[in-house]
Amino acid sequence: MAIRAPEPGESLADQSGLAITVAPGNWGNADAADIQLVLQRTAAEFQAYVAKRGDQPIKIRVIPRFNSPRVLYERGPEGEYVVHLTARDERWFQYAYQFSHELCHIFSNFDHKAVIGDEVANHNQWFEETLCETASLFTLKRLATTWEGNPPARQWIGYGSTFAAYASYLLGENHRRLPAAQQLDQWYQDNRTALQETPYLREKNELAATALLPLFETTPDLWRAIGYLNADQASAAKTFPEYLADWQAACPPREQELVRQTMALFGIKGETSPDTNMAWLAYFI
Repeated sequence: MAIRAPEPGESLADQSGLAITVAPGNWGNADAADIQLVLQRTAAEFQAYVAKRGDQPIKIRVIPRFNSPRVLYERGPEGEYVVHLTARDERWFQYAYQFSHELCHIFSNFDHKAVIGDEVANHNQWFEETLCETASLFTLKRLATTWEGNPPARQWIGYGSTFAAYASYLLGENHRRLPAAQQLDQWYQDNRTALQETPYLREKNELAATALLPLFETTPDLWRAIGYLNADQASAAKTFPEYLADWQAACPPREQELVRQTMALFGIKGETSPDTNMAWLAYFI
């Protein structure tokens, strides 16, 4: 099904299962209808690999803001998620990069966490941020391929190379590389206290995200597992191994493979059952 260009302010539920509305505001010289179309195509690219949630479209209202991109815990008046983006003008690669990150939070049940006092538990928030950065990189590279041969409108002919260049730029940043002769499990042991105490250490999150990216590029269907993250509200306040164990337990057998491989990368032993092994083989049959 082709996605038509929406009218400004119109919410169009597309094949991604989302109803995205772009609010008027300071978007620079970008047209709101063009932004909406880019966001819809971004969502469709990522959502193609994520399990659908329910029969009704997920409503998302996108608002221009400064500071940093984010999705609010508080829903809008119609139960919609409210996403703030800082992308401006016709930097479509930034819209795609930022929006896919926030989509990953939504699909990962970011708002289903225990509240301790007045604060949402964030002991493992660094890992969710890492997954969402991985989603941004993954989606940029997918858009690069898709738009190279099938852009959504004539004005974006040839824009696939811009997505590819931005992804390459990000992946080439020095801070995303592990120190020489160090594996991710050792890096995690050296940094776990800092990650738990300050989950928004972006350079550390981005390094871990770059290490996770090959898992999803090899088998994109592994993205289905994020729909089972944060299934237990109490998980957010547990240790990282316990958090991953809860995630693995919440997943159906086929989706457990991503969690198992993630645990292995971080040096954490997970449960492996015969059913899980058979489900993994099913990817290749």
